[in-house]
Amino acid sequence: MADCDPLYSQACQQLKSIATRVRSLPEHLQREALHYVEYLLQRQDAARDGREWADACAVNLHAAYGDSDAVYDAE
Repeated sequence: MADCDPLYSQACQQLKSIATRVRSLPEHLQREALHYVEYLLQRQDAARDGREWADACAVNLHAAYGDSDAVYDAE
């Protein structure tokens, strides 16, 4: 692994630590670690997609209905 850029030192050190620890594992556990990383990335993507969907729905609802269309009031 290349030397760490001082701007990203902490992240780089974490990556080096992860790589060192993974290299010490037997091959079958390295594959399991890779599968877990892929799972975490899928969860992250799903969460992002959910937020994007919710934001898009909110924009469409706001465009279709104004504040005066609310079916509730402060009372």
